[in-house]
Amino acid sequence: MPRGLLSVMLAGFLLVAPATAAFASELKTQYTTIAYDKEDQLRKFNKGVSLGSLSYLLRNRRSITSDDEVRNKVDVLVERVEAILDMFPRDLGFKIVLLSTDADVQRVYKNKYGAAVDYISFYSPRDKTMYISVDDIRIGVLAHEMTHVILDFYFGVSPPVKIHEVLAQFVETHLKD
Repeated sequence: MPRGLLSVMLAGFLLVAPATAAFASELKTQYTTIAYDKEDQLRKFNKGVSLGSLSYLLRNRRSITSDDEVRNKVDVLVERVEAILDMFPRDLGFKIVLLSTDADVQRVYKNKYGAAVDYISFYSPRDKTMYISVDDIRIGVLAHEMTHVILDFYFGVSPPVKIHEVLAQFVETHLKD
């Protein structure tokens, strides 16, 4: 292999490698893969996603372990958001990345999009991934981001950002109806 080609390939790898985050663990659900670095992040996420009056939606699901509980909560919430929107996209599959703090979320956003924001979570349609701060997680935040995911998968061409936000706020408002 020519030396110049090898140098170009190595340089390309070094540019891509830091952008690809490796996570210690993954938890697969029916609709998503949840990636996290530390077990504490998953525990905090589970505790923060309290279904409250929506707990009845878990009645036909078995939760033997805390991993089962997280899987069930996430999948039930996806289905609830789909029902509120009356949108049921085929082949729904996305990733949720758990980050420890809002500063971590903001750093990822800045690295991806080059803009400073004050977000506690965001959905990246480019890589079909939701980034969430476990310090700030609650059911409304998760449902809000899931709305973006469902809209992205449902429409061939994504609606304008303002429409996304209106529908995400609608879901948050009607989540417990």
